[in-house]
Amino acid sequence: MEKRLTILEVLADQNQKSIDRLDRSISDLRSDMNCRFTEVDRKFTDVDRKFTWLIGMQSTTFIAIIGIFAKLLNIF
Repeated sequence: MEKRLTILEVLADQNQKSIDRLDRSISDLRSDMNCRFTEVDRKFTDVDRKFTWLIGMQSTTFIAIIGIFAKLLNIF
């Protein structure tokens, strides 16, 4: 009976160590993923800023072309 109890204690200890290793692995994985998501968010912010500039330049060019056509046709 005591031998069985010792075996169960050893198995429970091994299971606890395995669970602790899994917890540490999951924590490391989450930390790594958070770092990568932060990096991706920073890149999207840079792209958003460039996209805003691009749209601004296109709309300004469009308004200038409309102004030139209006001037040529003596609308204004």
